[in-house]
Amino acid sequence: MNQLIEPMLRPLARWAEQSQQQACRNAMIASTALTAGRRERDEVQEFVEAALARRKPRVGAAPPSIPAARLG
Repeated sequence: MNQLIEPMLRPLARWAEQSQQQACRNAMIASTALTAGRRERDEVQEFVEAALARRKPRVGAAPPSIPAARLG
């Protein structure tokens, strides 16, 4: 009887292991993508901050406390 059941249970045992391995791979890929996105956002933020620091205020320009979007 065992000889009949064992071949049927073997794929089930392999499925659990393969499923866990695939989940780990998916988690690693997601983590890598999130890290790349975070790095890109940080680089953009640094670029914008540097560009704003280099900007010279124009004569008659609105003070920095008033967002440009509110000025119309």
